[in-house]
Amino acid sequence: MSSVADSVREECEKSFAPTEFVECIDQSDGCGAKLLLTIVSDTFDKVPLIKRHRMVQKTLKEAGFGMDQVHAVTIQAWTVAQYKKKQAA
Repeated sequence: MSSVADSVREECEKSFAPTEFVECIDQSDGCGAKLLLTIVSDTFDKVPLIKRHRMVQKTLKEAGFGMDQVHAVTIQAWTVAQYKKKQAA
């Protein structure tokens, strides 16, 4: 059985394909699912940050990851160029 973090990662890989990199880290501290989600995809090219976050939140909600499974999620939604620039720094 996969974890919530694994399931979220798989859903984002599918929904934002093609992806350069997707990582979902469970940072729970006993209160439930607290996730750090990084998605690198050119799907986000020329999309404002707030809209990127809304796209990800909508995807998670439609996939059934509600408050009963995910209590908090930190979203890093980057284009491939943004990701490469961060890696070089």
